[in-house]
Amino acid sequence: MADEPRRTRAQQERRIRILETAMRMAGEGGYEAVQMRAVAEESGVALGTIYRYYSGKDEMLIAGLAGWLRRTRRRVESGALAGDTPGDRLIFLLERSAALTQNRPTLMGALIRALGTTSPAAIEHKLEVDTQFRALVVTALGPDRGIDAEGIARVIGHVWSSALSRWVSGIAPDESVQAELTHAARMLVGTPARV
Repeated sequence: MADEPRRTRAQQERRIRILETAMRMAGEGGYEAVQMRAVAEESGVALGTIYRYYSGKDEMLIAGLAGWLRRTRRRVESGALAGDTPGDRLIFLLERSAALTQNRPTLMGALIRALGTTSPAAIEHKLEVDTQFRALVVTALGPDRGIDAEGIARVIGHVWSSALSRWVSGIAPDESVQAELTHAARMLVGTPARV
């Protein structure tokens, strides 16, 4: 978010506590478990303050996802990816990310539901999720000038969203998210399938 550097340390710490609490509640009990009053109590932040920051749980959960993606991108930027080629690095990232998400079906179900909101208040955070996801993919691909990293990131983002939605709704098996992402990455970057 553009105004993040201007926030005081106390404001940033409150937002982090709020988002961590909301994400934990969503991971333990799903979308319905995230109640603004309960988040306020468990995070130690006044309910009015939470509503000043977030209009509702959808916005709060989407902001939590954006934060997770931002932290993941920073780890990737520090060299946390294995692979010699853009395709290898991208597949490594996507396989690890898919494994993490598939190990947290309750949280992912809550996040997918929150991402489906049409509330104008959530747009800024949805754009941040999109920006962070694309930056994560572009970072994994590296500086190879022979590929359209932004285009690949956009398509992978669509596949990620679709694969997660299908998985959390129960119409695709557990391993489907990783399989769909890996397949898309191989098609886009030209990395041959491993046997």
